Amino acid sequence: MAPTPEFIRDLRTHIGTSDLWIPAVRGVVLRRRVGDVDLPEPEVLLVRRSDNGAWTVTSGILDPGEQPGKGAVREVAEETAVLARPVRVAGVFATHLVQYANGDRCRFLDTVLEMEPVEGEPRVNDDESVDVGWFSVSALPEPLAEDQRMVIDWALDAGAPAQLLME
Repeated sequence: MAPTPEFIRDLRTHIGTSDLWIPAVRGVVLRRRVGDVDLPEPEVLLVRRSDNGAWTVTSGILDPGEQPGKGAVREVAEETAVLARPVRVAGVFATHLVQYANGDRCRFLDTVLEMEPVEGEPRVNDDESVDVGWFSVSALPEPLAEDQRMVIDWALDAGAPAQLLME
């Protein structure tokens, strides 16, 4: 499990393991060219989580008052050592109920941002992941959950309005 921010630990002292609504961000970093060469298809930057071995886009909990764009830039840099910039909001959705081994329950409101790399080579940059790399969108690694595929598809739909789940 990713480190729990101090402000959430403080909240838990008051509410115990009750459901908690948490604002979060997912940064879908897409690379369409390397140097002066256009890639045949986009690549997406993914991390392999240390807690469950799943491949994911970069994501994290927003700090109190933090703007989603700033949070996404921070999360990508913390997890991958890549500096990326937000391009657009690709979508917003609420996750299903998540229950951790310690009994804590929460739902995340995820703002999904399409991002592009500015500089840096990807590497494991914290203890939240065990691997990181660029993957062609037609050859994504497993395990990769359906919600991860969904947000990658949203980001790939360049110029489209933000996606909103209605169910």
